[in-house]
Amino acid sequence: MVIVAICALATSIDDEAPFFARETGLAAYEARMRLSQPPPIVAMRAPDRDAALRLLASLRSRGHDAVACDEGAVPEPIQVRTAGELASVSNVLAVVRAVRALRTESTTRVTERKLRPGMALATGGIVLSKKVTREEKTVAHDREEVLYIFPRSGGPPSIVTERGTSYATLPNAAPTQRENFLRVVEDLRSRVPLWDERLLALRNVEDPREIDLRAQIVAISLARKERA
Repeated sequence: MVIVAICALATSIDDEAPFFARETGLAAYEARMRLSQPPPIVAMRAPDRDAALRLLASLRSRGHDAVACDEGAVPEPIQVRTAGELASVSNVLAVVRAVRALRTESTTRVTERKLRPGMALATGGIVLSKKVTREEKTVAHDREEVLYIFPRSGGPPSIVTERGTSYATLPNAAPTQRENFLRVVEDLRSRVPLWDERLLALRNVEDPREIDLRAQIVAISLARKERA
């Protein structure tokens, strides 16, 4: 699939909506709702490359910051295991800060006694219950912040995750993951000129791969601006 996305509107939603509705086949109300989403706004997902490129050209002709990418070519980020790995980070194009959903599933074995009325009668009240063991699954939903570090080489980005990266190697590491993550944020922000936080507003996307895609789109937009 080819993705066309709007990273920033050059006009108001009211001005753009009629054009956007006509070009995407959306109803006027749906077009306004789509354009009201936090950027980057996915304007089109289509197998037809030519149709996607026509929409891209039309959006750019009206001054919007629009980009396109092949969804299948978006690389999977490389997990940064320890914060110490970041000391050697160089030749970085951009850092994109985002928030993503976390889903954790745990299983607990619960043993309880279950009343057996039939056995109580048969044994004159001697056997009243039996032990029963079952498994209970618990699903927890939460969110964490992440940093996508895009290299100038064009290879896959590295990703620092608030809870999945070890911060033990930081000098005077703080007691919480959150505090250490924010220290990494400030350190990278001071070293990387292209920094973007718009994906912090993207709260209704649950699929981590979709966040990867949006981060890639933002990075393409930043690179395009840098070249301009």
